[in-house]
Amino acid sequence: MPALPSVWQRVWQPETVCTTPCAGINPTRRRFCTAGGGSMSRQPPPFHHLLRDLPSPLQRAVHHAVAQQHPTRAPRSCACHWQEELYHEAAVAACKALQTYDPTKGSLYSWGLRVIGQHLQRFCAKEWQVARQECAYPCDEETGEEVAFVDGEALEWIEERVLCAQVRAALAQLPERERCLIEWYFGEGLSERAIAKWVGKSKSWVHKRLGALVARLRRLLLGGSSEEVGKSGDFE
Repeated sequence: MPALPSVWQRVWQPETVCTTPCAGINPTRRRFCTAGGGSMSRQPPPFHHLLRDLPSPLQRAVHHAVAQQHPTRAPRSCACHWQEELYHEAAVAACKALQTYDPTKGSLYSWGLRVIGQHLQRFCAKEWQVARQECAYPCDEETGEEVAFVDGEALEWIEERVLCAQVRAALAQLPERERCLIEWYFGEGLSERAIAKWVGKSKSWVHKRLGALVARLRRLLLGGSSEEVGKSGDFE
């Protein structure tokens, strides 16, 4: 029996389910939860997991040092994760500040802000220098807008998800027993011999029935209705 395309086998793979605490909250309530408003608890500062082992004065120094670098302005190559890069660099500098801190020379916050700020200035200067050496993106001659490049992998993923949805819709139009045959063979990986033993039929009967069902599914995917395609029969 020829195998269906691999995407058809993924029809039976479980969908990703959101397990965040906000999943069951209505949209309005979820907005308050995300923003830390309403009766929900306040959200931790950005990238708190990177800083939770640092003393509180150094945590404040990290946040203030990052803010001084205007994280909303980012080099083109780091635009999607610039703030995260800044916090990672600031966390490294904070550890260095903690190791070199001398209590006789002032507060931990002041020392940390100085060390972290100098480290971030050097890091940002290097990144911006690299960004200035980049070639400009090609622009449309008429609109002046940057030309968007097609992401082949993203399109392939979207097309695969659409095809999976179409296959599920086509399967829903089959009688339950016929869906079982398809699911046993393509979803659970049972052999034709095992299916034949299970339903009390011959192996050749299962082979022919699966071929007919696959042909019917293909016609349904091409736009035919269940009445036009016709039935493939039953186990009896």
